Amino acid sequence: MAVYQYTASNIGGKIKKGQMTTNNPELLKEALKAKNLYLIEYEEKINKSIGKKLNGRELSEFCRELSALLGSGVSVVRSFNIICKRQNTPKLKAIYTDISVQIKRGVTLSDAMAMQGNTFPEMLINMIKAGEASGKIDQTFEKMSVHYEKEYRMNNTIKSAMAYPKMLGGLIVVVVIALFTFIMPTFFELFEGMELPLLTRIVMKISTTFTENFFTIAIIVAAVVITFYTLMQLYKVRRTIDRIKIKIPKVGPLMKIVYTSQFARTLASLYASGMNIVESLQISKNTIPNIYIREQFETAIRKVRAGNTLSEVLADVDGFDLKLSQTVEVGEETGRLEAMLVSTADSYEYESQKAISKIISIIQPVMIVFIAGIVLLIVGAVMLPIFSMYGNIEGSAEPETEIAYVEFIDTNADKYSEEMI
Repeated sequence: MAVYQYTASNIGGKIKKGQMTTNNPELLKEALKAKNLYLIEYEEKINKSIGKKLNGRELSEFCRELSALLGSGVSVVRSFNIICKRQNTPKLKAIYTDISVQIKRGVTLSDAMAMQGNTFPEMLINMIKAGEASGKIDQTFEKMSVHYEKEYRMNNTIKSAMAYPKMLGGLIVVVVIALFTFIMPTFFELFEGMELPLLTRIVMKISTTFTENFFTIAIIVAAVVITFYTLMQLYKVRRTIDRIKIKIPKVGPLMKIVYTSQFARTLASLYASGMNIVESLQISKNTIPNIYIREQFETAIRKVRAGNTLSEVLADVDGFDLKLSQTVEVGEETGRLEAMLVSTADSYEYESQKAISKIISIIQPVMIVFIAGIVLLIVGAVMLPIFSMYGNIEGSAEPETEIAYVEFIDTNADKYSEEMI
């Protein structure tokens, strides 16, 4: 079933616009004729909200299956029928069925995939379109299968690496709440009436404020989080933060390697499929999760169109590792740009995994030290008055012991003197 937006007229010539869901345009004409309307023009509506967005693993499996079937001589329609029967997810089965229906109606595979809303990424659709033009659609699907498999592996590596820092962040929140809510209040009665050090008074004040105004503080924290999230949606704020990311000492160069790897992999796949360099850059820039780097490609693409080489353009992008432009320059000089891009992408994939590990190795100690600092602060605030209390007890006990000892000596001396007499 498809949704059509139509323009029709009645016998009197009055124009009427609307939309209708039918299987094909012929049924649309018949349905309108039954209402005494005559179809003038129609357009199939593409609903961008439909469909399930496929992740890297699902895209890789989809491309691999189609590559194997098409490479074996199976038709596109029959290939989708086979994939549909093997699919257990209802949403995906509906998507593949709809693609098959669209192809039977004469729509190209790339257009049928584009009609599925956000299910398939723009890059894959453009690659399939290029494959249809060159007649090498099975090879295109094979290349994209490898591409999405590597992309999924890289994204999975990043998620796995960030799991421990996220866990530490949650632990910090739990530790702070537990210390100020449950641990510190148990010492308040012990310290009552004592002259406390400044650190202890500050910590006790924070603890009291926290326990007495817990819900108020929770609301404030929630408001801060929502405000922060809202600000992060603003383009200028995100651009500023993304620019800072690549300028941080030690972490910045590692982030550049990760961004360069993501860009290089997509650019190599697109260029190797036969797409021209301008279109490859336009699509590849969207794979970079850094807005500051991404916005520089408007100027970069203009320079390429003006006649600048790819290596010159990439060298001017602030946020990319220098090795990318240098290896591209070698590829341009030797006439082996495609092979050089693929080789560079493979190299950066390995380097990006090492860079991610180094970033995590920097973040983890910082977070551990932060937790230790909070715990030491609380322990210090508790132990300082306790040490002071023990010091006062010892100070008051020593003079009494000395006096008692003197009196004991004097008494014995008098008794000894009487015996001698």
